[in-house]
Amino acid sequence: MLFFKQKGKIDFVSATRSLPGLLLLGCMFLAPLSLAALPERIRYCVDPDWLPYEAVIDGRHVGISSDYIRYLSESTGSRFELVPTLSWSDTLQALQDGRCQLTPMLNRSPEREEYLHFTGVYFRSPNVLVSLREQPFLQSLDNIGDRSLAVPEGYRLLEYLANYYPQTQVLPVDNEASGLAAVAAGRADLFIGSLYSINALIQQQGLYHLKIAGWVGLEDELRMGVTAELAPYIPLIDQVLTSLSDAERIQTYRNWTQIELIERTSYRLAWQVTVVAMLIILLLMAWNLRNRTFNRQLQEKNQQLEQTRARLERAIKKLQYVSSHDPLTKTYNRNHFDQSMQTQQRRQAKHADAFSLIVLDIDHFKAINDQHGHLVGDQVLQELAALVMAEVRDGDQVTRWGGEEFVILCQKTNLQEAEVLAERIRNRLENQLFAGIIQLSCSFGIAEQAKKEPLMHCFERADKALYQAKAEGRDRICVATTVAPEI
Repeated sequence: MLFFKQKGKIDFVSATRSLPGLLLLGCMFLAPLSLAALPERIRYCVDPDWLPYEAVIDGRHVGISSDYIRYLSESTGSRFELVPTLSWSDTLQALQDGRCQLTPMLNRSPEREEYLHFTGVYFRSPNVLVSLREQPFLQSLDNIGDRSLAVPEGYRLLEYLANYYPQTQVLPVDNEASGLAAVAAGRADLFIGSLYSINALIQQQGLYHLKIAGWVGLEDELRMGVTAELAPYIPLIDQVLTSLSDAERIQTYRNWTQIELIERTSYRLAWQVTVVAMLIILLLMAWNLRNRTFNRQLQEKNQQLEQTRARLERAIKKLQYVSSHDPLTKTYNRNHFDQSMQTQQRRQAKHADAFSLIVLDIDHFKAINDQHGHLVGDQVLQELAALVMAEVRDGDQVTRWGGEEFVILCQKTNLQEAEVLAERIRNRLENQLFAGIIQLSCSFGIAEQAKKEPLMHCFERADKALYQAKAEGRDRICVATTVAPEI
């Protein structure tokens, strides 16, 4: 740091220990710093997996902190360039190594003060304990006893526990999702983390057998952290952050939290409205029997209730569709795939019908995104999904497994029939231009479920066959010949 304030005064000794410090100090007396004085280009990095606060999805910064970075860029004219990192620990290391100069949302701690300088607090959030539902409510850290506590690596909470609760049995985990998974699987008794991100993860992963088991006295006081070269600009950054209105701050919070809350409570709301509607109908019918003169008003009320019921039915159907389909390609998603695999496993135990899996992956899809952009890449995925769904038969299911990879569940289909289907799709690819300009090819892996073979083993064999097709030059079909032994 070139200079800093101490008890309300500028420390000139620290400021004058280097030539840059002297130059900066001189500039302070000649003219005050303005928003335009921020560097034209600022490298920053974030926690890649901490929604709703921040994350990196498809190379793009999202979450609450992304809005604050946008405010800062619009107010100063500086260009903020995201530096990708693998984890929060990697982000902290990148700040120490100089790969990035700023991170927009973190807590201040003595360890971090050794290599970072901090703005004022601009966002607060409580920390909570999470446990299985059958566990007692613990209220605070003082009551956890000998229970094990999962904490993400690199979090300030580790320093806090080491200083104030050194006897606690700590289980380090990679991130908050891993910590919740550890509690759900029984590897840890408790998890400690931020309330808002825990709420989002529980909804996204369906971990409704977990509960809030207590409150942690340490509150998240989130700030922006900068390296020494940006430390002189902290007052300017604070000026932008404090200039935001309460309405802007509330809207930023809602942008990244409100959708999940609506999805989580829609079913409950539907039941509540339905029960209320039924009660109203009964009351109106009784009133109609007592007084015929109100018949017309009752009919109007019944029509309104019918419209409400129809809207609720449409909303429920839409939610059911969204929960089982990929929004981009309209194919089934992994949640539906897992349910289908369980159903097929039960069916296979009772019937001896043949069943096969086809796993296909677009060749060189990254090059398409790099050369033509992600919008064209999305269009290619949509057109490929439409082509595949047009070629499969009734009863087959097409699932987007992830990225550019798809899985076809082939009911009552043996290995040879599945290979014919894959070859038909491959031939169609040769005769079609995607997005009007791109010649596409795919690699295929096929496996037939053996008797009493778990479906996930069958899927793994098909996936290995896909990688074999990739290794042999792509644009080809490989069949898994190794059958898992009966169990």
